[in-house]
Amino acid sequence: MTNINSFNRRDFMRLAGVAGAAAVLAPNFAFEAAKTRRHQIGATGILWGPPEPGLKDIAALGFVGYETFGNVIESWDKTKGGLGPLLEKYQTPLISSFCSGDVRDPAKRSRDIESLKRYSKLVKGLGGKIIVYCADGGRRDYDYKAYKQNIVDSMNDYAKAITDEGLICALHPHTGTPIETQEEIDWVMNAVDTKYMRFAPDIGQIQKGGGDPVKVVKDYLSLVEHMHLKDFAGQDQLKNGYQGYCALGEGQVNLTAILDMMEKKKKLGGMIMYEQDGPNRNRPALREATVTKDYLVKLGYKFEPKTIAEAATPPAAAQ
Repeated sequence: MTNINSFNRRDFMRLAGVAGAAAVLAPNFAFEAAKTRRHQIGATGILWGPPEPGLKDIAALGFVGYETFGNVIESWDKTKGGLGPLLEKYQTPLISSFCSGDVRDPAKRSRDIESLKRYSKLVKGLGGKIIVYCADGGRRDYDYKAYKQNIVDSMNDYAKAITDEGLICALHPHTGTPIETQEEIDWVMNAVDTKYMRFAPDIGQIQKGGGDPVKVVKDYLSLVEHMHLKDFAGQDQLKNGYQGYCALGEGQVNLTAILDMMEKKKKLGGMIMYEQDGPNRNRPALREATVTKDYLVKLGYKFEPKTIAEAATPPAAAQ
């Protein structure tokens, strides 16, 4: 086990630059032969909300990277002296940031380009590498065919603005947004300029949106630079108040098929990020993340927990 306080700034910046480069040896598992896993696993902060509780647990569990929203990074920069000291305290580098830009209203494009540039500068300054771009504009009375030209033009402009700041821009399909269904994913990924716009699928969102995440990842694997690794328990679980998402291994997504495909990628611009949109009402965030970690360990992924006095002690996984 590594003591966070034993790291110095040089160690931290070196860690921030390796975004998922280690290969590890997997233990035997009931449905999976032992194999070497090429990638490491990070975590987004949405399950916890505020950055510090999430970073404490992420460090204690041994996830190797962090993602949060662009507006969160900007808020910390304006009011708390930046997120950098907190990332360094928990020795968990920022890999990516989730940001959006409107694709339906051309009048909003200049505004959103400027905000994406601001977020990109902040992310780059913290050592981050990728903007996870989500199309904005809602779905009420929506048919992508009526907005085709503006969708393509705006996405190309957004992606180029981010690329010009030295980061990778990767499209993130999401339920409730203009790019949700598999048809919409297929259309836009074949319409945008992939020199600038890469791909960051959220496999749980794709499942919830009625698509086949295995096929989507297979079809666009060459463009995948980042991933939200999410499981979906099904429409009958939406009543739990947390959008029907669950700890990895407890839902319907064929995670093993997708993770095996990801092994074909020698490297990613970003990282495979565990994400869960809100905890189960009966299990707090740390317990949910622990269930996920235990599942991934059985698949052969390696975690190196970091310990400091403030870090939470992971509980035993729920049965």
